[in-house]
Amino acid sequence: MFNYYQHLRMKEAVILLENEKLSLSDVGYRLGFTNLSHFARVIKEHEGVNTKRYTKASSENAKLIPR
Repeated sequence: MFNYYQHLRMKEAVILLENEKLSLSDVGYRLGFTNLSHFARVIKEHEGVNTKRYTKASSENAKLIPR
């Protein structure tokens, strides 16, 4: 049961990181993680990609948005 719940949280994390352009820490806290290092490890285990992919994409998109 826990594995299924964790899987759902990681899918939600990817959606938030890619679509909402939230920071890694914002997403981790929003999904109930208190240890962001653990959150980064879990998302890497589930998604097979380093979290830097999301932080880099987020910062590149922020540069493209006119202020």
